Amino acid sequence: MEVLTLMLRRRVRLSEVFTFHHKCSHLNIINLCFADDLFLFAHGDALSAGIIMDSLEEFKDVSGLAPSLPKSTAYFCNVLNHVKLAILQILPFVEGTLPVKYLGVPLVTTRLILRDCRELVEKLANRINDWRNKSLSFAGRLQLIQSVLSSMHIYWASVFVLPARIVADLEQLMRGFLWKGYSKVAWEVVYLPKEEGGLGIRRLVQFDGVVVGSMDSYLQVAWT
Repeated sequence: MEVLTLMLRRRVRLSEVFTFHHKCSHLNIINLCFADDLFLFAHGDALSAGIIMDSLEEFKDVSGLAPSLPKSTAYFCNVLNHVKLAILQILPFVEGTLPVKYLGVPLVTTRLILRDCRELVEKLANRINDWRNKSLSFAGRLQLIQSVLSSMHIYWASVFVLPARIVADLEQLMRGFLWKGYSKVAWEVVYLPKEEGGLGIRRLVQFDGVVVGSMDSYLQVAWT
C-alpha cells in the first residue's frame, strides 16, 4: 500500500488534469488504507478517474495484486449523470449507494439522520442483551457502562454530531441496564461527579463531533 500511495502521488504530481476531492485538496489526500480496505478519493470527473485507473493498472503490473471487481464499488455525490457514466466507462466497478461504512462508521454526504444511526443503537442494545443473563453486580454494570457502552458512543461522536433522539435512546438503554428496570435515582444525579454524590457517568451530549461535509466521488477497492 505504501508503494501504491507513492505511485498515486507521482502520477498526480506529473499530471495537469487530476483534481483532488474538494474536501481532500488541503491535505492532498488521494487514498486511505486500513487492513485490506482501500478508499480512493477524487473530484467527480473522467480525467481524474483516468489517473486513478492508470495508477491501479501500474500497481497491478508491479505487484500482481488486482482489484477484486465484485468487492469494489464506485460512489458518487453531486455528479451529473453523463459525467458519472463517463467515469464508469473508465472504472470497471459497479456504482454503489451511500452511506458506505469505513472503520465501522457510515460515510454520508450530509448530517447524520436517525436512519443512519440506528445501527449504533442496535449494537448497544445487543451488547446489553448479551450481559443480561450474567450475574453482574451493580458495580459491574456501572463499570461496563463507563468502559464499554460509553466508548461505543464516543467512537461515533468523535466523528459525527449525533441526532438528539439517538443520544436519548442510548441513555435510556444505559439507564435501564444500570437499574435493571425501575430507576432508583434520577439520571441527572447519576451524572454528577462522585465527589458530589453521583456515579461519575458523563452525559453523552457532552461529546460533540465534527459534521462530515459533502463528497464528489470515491472508490472502495478490495484486492485479489
